[in-house]
Amino acid sequence: MILIADAGSTKIEWTLLGNDRKVALRTVTRGHNAAQADVDSFLRLLHTDAPALIEKAKGADEIFYYGAGCAGERATAMSRILSETFNAARCHAESDMLGAARALCGREAGIACILGTGSNSCLYDGKEIKANIPPMGFILGDEGSGAVLGRRLLGMVMKDGFSAGIVRKFRERFPEATKEEIIARVYRHERPGAYLASFAPFLAENIGEDEISGFVVEEFIRFFEFNVRGYDTPLRDNAEIFGNPADTTSVPVSFIGSIAQHFAPQLHEAASLCGYTINRIEKSPMEALIEFHRGK
Repeated sequence: MILIADAGSTKIEWTLLGNDRKVALRTVTRGHNAAQADVDSFLRLLHTDAPALIEKAKGADEIFYYGAGCAGERATAMSRILSETFNAARCHAESDMLGAARALCGREAGIACILGTGSNSCLYDGKEIKANIPPMGFILGDEGSGAVLGRRLLGMVMKDGFSAGIVRKFRERFPEATKEEIIARVYRHERPGAYLASFAPFLAENIGEDEISGFVVEEFIRFFEFNVRGYDTPLRDNAEIFGNPADTTSVPVSFIGSIAQHFAPQLHEAASLCGYTINRIEKSPMEALIEFHRGK
């Protein structure tokens, strides 16, 4: 059996492949970011949200866990807790970025990006990540993500940065989003990134407004400038893999995540303004990861 997990800050998608490589079980649990929460909270989440999965996946031959914030010591800790929980023979705790790259590019080279609650990107050679610009989280980075779109939206609304009509619509849609509530949820509660990202649907609902569409395009331009263009040097350093391109604008860029899918027209517009071509946009990596781990 092979257990595959695509873990974001908002939710985790789990798929268990039986010995015949057919899907034996699929389920969804609450999300987990290994960089922001400890393994004990993850263990509690598993036992609360997925007791049936734990039972059915016991003794799995291999686990492939692709998780937000899963790197270094955090990845080692996640691998240990997964191995112990599922009594697995082999366990691989990898970054969600590698999962996205495998889902988007398979065994081909390319630039893979995540635009969901958080954001990330990498230069992928078809086997491993060759370069990764650190996303830095929604406070210091994560350009283009749901959390940053939500954070900037709240700032604009609270400071009357949008037109009176947009501000009124927001306050009608979220009457509970007072200054005091926002500060408490962002600075004192758990999972502030998920809270901020919960305001992104307002942008989708009002995307027909020019100022909202322009706001989203502007944020996506920031994503390309800070998280894609920086691969120019490592791209040239790996010319034998990527075909000796002059810069990243000659390499197609692919995206995965709910924000990328919901705002695809704005993402394409930002890409065009920055000189990039988008190859592929997918909402979730799971279907492609199933095929990847089946060996297809």
